[in-house]
Amino acid sequence: MGREDSINEILAGFRRSLREDGGDIELVGTQDGVVRVRITGTTVPVTFSTFLREYKTRQGISCGRCCIPASTIVAVLETKLKEKVPKIKKVEVVK
Repeated sequence: MGREDSINEILAGFRRSLREDGGDIELVGTQDGVVRVRITGTTVPVTFSTFLREYKTRQGISCGRCCIPASTIVAVLETKLKEKVPKIKKVEVVK
């Protein structure tokens, strides 16, 4: 499996969870070990978040009524990508 395939596979899992939470994630591109994504904000409060349950994280979250911050999504994505694709240096959000 190639690097692009691995990135798309991981993003597919994120996309599924984020869509259940009213959000989305899209690969914009990769260059020099940097993965650029576009994130559409979630609408489900963190208390009911499929994403947080699936990826077992609450990083950057202080209450149960807020939506998931993009920084939390990026942190988890970066960790997952680096595990599977060692050449990945970081993930950036593109507006």
